[in-house]
Amino acid sequence: MNTLSSRRTFLQSTGAAMVGGLASPLSISDDLEKVTSIAEPCEFSSLPSGFIYLNSGTEGSMPDCVLSTFQNKLQQWASNPTTSYELDAALGKHQHFNREEAARFFGVDKNNICLTDNTTMGCNMTLLGLNFRPNDKVVTTNHEHNAIKSPLQVVQERQGLKIETRSFPPAKVLRSMSSTQLLDYLFPGIPALRGAKALCVSHVYPTTGVRLPLGLLRQKADELNIPYLVVDGAQAMGMVDLGKHGDSLENCDFYAGPGHKWMNGPPGTGVLYIRNADIRPPEFYPTVSQRMSKYTDCGNDSETCFPMAEALQVRGCSNTPGFAAMLTAMKFIENAGGAAQVEKRILGLAQKVKNIILSRSPGSIISPHVDSALQSGLSAFFPFKWDKPELRYQDKKTADRVVQELMKKNIQVRSIGFANGGSSDQNSDTAYAIRVSTAYFNSADDVASFSVALQEVLKKLP
Repeated sequence: MNTLSSRRTFLQSTGAAMVGGLASPLSISDDLEKVTSIAEPCEFSSLPSGFIYLNSGTEGSMPDCVLSTFQNKLQQWASNPTTSYELDAALGKHQHFNREEAARFFGVDKNNICLTDNTTMGCNMTLLGLNFRPNDKVVTTNHEHNAIKSPLQVVQERQGLKIETRSFPPAKVLRSMSSTQLLDYLFPGIPALRGAKALCVSHVYPTTGVRLPLGLLRQKADELNIPYLVVDGAQAMGMVDLGKHGDSLENCDFYAGPGHKWMNGPPGTGVLYIRNADIRPPEFYPTVSQRMSKYTDCGNDSETCFPMAEALQVRGCSNTPGFAAMLTAMKFIENAGGAAQVEKRILGLAQKVKNIILSRSPGSIISPHVDSALQSGLSAFFPFKWDKPELRYQDKKTADRVVQELMKKNIQVRSIGFANGGSSDQNSDTAYAIRVSTAYFNSADDVASFSVALQEVLKKLP
């Protein structure tokens, strides 16, 4: 089976449709391979033929056009570094051009966008920049990545920040919940949450693949009188259409995401969205910046102050060749039919993965599969004995073994650990699962090959 050929077929297509509200293995359209030519085909030729890469949740690849832009801009920088840094539109320190183009892609304004190195950088800029006071409170969850947990811990230790951590329900409950049920479970209208200064969450969770709709999160924050919605978009940017109402960036106060995962841009690239382009000290301080003086010198005249996104942007020499290549990755998405079509493609393939598990061992699935609003391109499930599907494993050793055996068959997925519950009447122990990421360069053939290989591996479990 020529998986590279299948990838190339998709890269000249707009992809397929996904049907919402999917609960059964028969509820997804199989029409994933219809093609429509695009103006400039761009292949993922660096991915080896016969190798099925299903781990974009960790790192994406790069198509040829992105690699070409990256290499050309690096060469341009090397040949004339001073002019590149001081004057070039794509490589210059203020990044007006690249920020403008990224803003256009997301449907926002240039001064809402700062280009960063990665999601962690954007989250740290945000959480270390906000003017938290002693005894201020933030609300978060027990499934957050360290990109959120680490800066919150810094503020907690330095300034006495109070952190209210909400626990996700266990997998046996989570998988069948609706978006309304889950948001009400995580963020109920209780006194402990009301009046917190920030709600700090992920858009798509790396642990379970749960996707929290940004529009519903905004409503929850407003209901709880929480002024700042801070979102880690590491597993959403490039996968989710961030321009549509339910998942628009404009629902968030701060949104940090990477260019190197689902966007398939270069490493060392990312985006931080700041809704209030005029935000300034003492409400928010420009960390990782050379421009604090632009706020101390401008007094109360906001017109002479830098926009905060630009203040954060000017921080010495950045990966400007990477930012230029990230724009090519955004153009690639537009040529593939746009963010909405790419999202449909990714979620359609992910549903095929979920259907494999649902058809054999429905009790092993972790990722939601009933409400399409909670679904993403990440599919998580517990390993199980193929011939005894009621026998499930939640230990790290078994999850790692499945990953290693699949890798021997040239299929890369990953294992992931998460708190499977956490309240007083639930098991709070860490559980380990298999996580499959279906990117837009994957194909239905890739998923079919994964299904065959998974069956062979699971049959050999003790």
